[in-house]
Order: sequence, then structure tokens, then C-alpha cells
Amino acid sequence: MVIPNLELNKNITQADTLPAEFYLNKLAFEIAKDKIFAQSWQLITEVDALEKNNIFPFSFLRGIINEPLVLTKEKNDISCLSNVCTHRAHLATTTICNGKNLHCKYHGRKFSLDGKFYSMPGFEKVENFPAPSDDLTRIPIQTWKNFIFVSLEGGININSALEDIQNRIPAFPFAELQHDETSDAEWVIDAHWALYCENYLEGFHVPFVHKGLAKELELGSYETILLDQSVLQIGEGKKEIAILKNPESPNRNIYGLYYWIFPNLMLNFYEWGLSINIIEPITLGQTRIRFLSFPIKSKKQPKEGDSAIGKVELEDQDVVLRVQKGIKSRFYSKGRYSPEHEKGIHHFHLILSKYLS
Repeated sequence: MVIPNLELNKNITQADTLPAEFYLNKLAFEIAKDKIFAQSWQLITEVDALEKNNIFPFSFLRGIINEPLVLTKEKNDISCLSNVCTHRAHLATTTICNGKNLHCKYHGRKFSLDGKFYSMPGFEKVENFPAPSDDLTRIPIQTWKNFIFVSLEGGININSALEDIQNRIPAFPFAELQHDETSDAEWVIDAHWALYCENYLEGFHVPFVHKGLAKELELGSYETILLDQSVLQIGEGKKEIAILKNPESPNRNIYGLYYWIFPNLMLNFYEWGLSINIIEPITLGQTRIRFLSFPIKSKKQPKEGDSAIGKVELEDQDVVLRVQKGIKSRFYSKGRYSPEHEKGIHHFHLILSKYLS
């Protein structure tokens, strides 16, 4: 099996979309693990989560990478480390807890919270020990607001989108966001992960698929802005929302700001707070969608009505599942882009081509 040709015309008015084979090609999916997802920044948890328990083991992208890692906090320093003991590969720690060091339960090797080898019984006669290789490997980590991002390789830039958020909505009350776990949700759908991202990256389908949401938006002013390794979509509404005001365009009434950060993170800003979608590939034809809800203190995520996020989410999933069926047709190979409405998808495809070609 060979990976399909993913070269795209950079001129959207002349470009064809990605070939259907891409979404069905096992080799392309496998290559994406290292060339895309090992380079990506994944949102792991909140800084506040390490206040009571300063040792936080987790698995990086469960399903396709499953790399055992651990977050640690010592005073104000947060580290991400390999969670594999450098003696015999037992997990260095297995439970979220509060502690002064990492203590492997297999043979008693200990590490300080910054990953340095600390001690181990039975190694008194070992020569040239300990060596740097006996320390736990440090993993790239980045904090933004109250969120912790981790990357195995750190090769993808996410700062363009994060800086744009800060500059565009300086009045947004990040410090007042509270994680409402009761509103979180998780779905597994039988579709390729990129199809879900493509659907998110255009508002073209809104009047056809989301009748309730369409009533809330001024679709004539819907805007897509291309950023480095990311895309912003701006939906205007009918009322003024102060916390979503951009100082450079104060007369615009923003209903929602929708940031997609390559490859699989979506940050959605509303009057009530922030919702996050994390799109996690499981297999070539199966994807996990994680939804996280962060309402502003004293506000709640709307759950009723035709424009409620939950209803819009299920409408999107239904569309993506139908595209997954259609992509397998012997009568479909590739399509064309709408230069006005689908430049976000074209941008996504160009980035995919860059990393996979």
C-alpha cells in the first residue's frame, strides 16, 4: 500500500479537494501518528487540577499513541515526564495523588518531581551510575491561561491562535471560567477524524443542517480567517456581547468565535463561556469526540432550544457519518472548494499535505 498523492493547488479557485483514498488509506493514517499527532499539542487538564494532587499520570492520545506520561508540580513549576521507570519499564506511578517524589512500585526506584533519579536499593555496586539516562525524559509542555498542553515532539505551532484570542477578546473573563464536568460529553463515531474537522471548518452548511443555529447568526457576515496552523471563524449575531468585543472592530456584534488549532483542537467562545472539542482518532474509520464545558462563573451552558450546542453537535455528527459512507463510493474521487465558504478546509488540507507528503 502507498499513500495517495496529497499535493494541492495553493490557489483555492483552481484546487481539487483531497482524494477520497486519503480517508480510506491505512498507511496515511499510520504515518499521521508520528508526523502529525506526535508533533501536536494536546490539551491534558487544568493547572488547578494539580493544586491538591501534584502527580497526574495520563496517556497521550489513548487509542493511537497511548504514551504513558505524568504531570508533576513542585512549588510553582509544572513538568511533564515520561511515566516509564528507567530501570525495567514499569510505570513510575499509576495514580493521581499528592507526593514528594515518584516511587516505582516494582523495585523501589525513586525520582524527584522534575524527573531526576533519586535513589534505588540494590544498585550500590553498579559502576557509572546513575547516568543521565537514568532520569525520566522531560516532555514539552505549555501552559496557557488555566490549561496545560503537552506534545511528544512539539513540532506544531499553536501560539498564533492563542495570541489571536488574547488580542481579539481581551475582555473575556478567563479567570472566571469553571469546568462544569456535568456538561462534558464524549462520543465515538464511525468516521475518519479529518471529516469531522472539515465539517467544523466551514459555516457553509449551517443554513442547511442547523436550522436553529441559523436563526441566531447573521450568515451574510460570517467570516473565516486563516492563521498559522489554525483557523478562526466568526459568527455575528443580533445582540451586543461585551466580552466578545474586539477593540479593533467594536461595532461588530459577535455571537461566537470558533478557533480550530491543527490538528484536532477546537476552542469555541460564547456569551456564556468556552466550549472545547478534542477530536481523537481511534482507528482509520473511528473517532472519539470529547466535549468540555467551561461556563463563566454564575452562567450556564444553554442546553435547551434548537441552537443548543448538544443539538448542533448531533446534527454535525449525523452529517459526518453520511459523508463517511459517501467517501467510499466508487463514483466519488474528489471535489472542488468554494473560495468564499471553504477556505478553512483548503487551509487544513494544505497543512495535512505539508506534514504527510
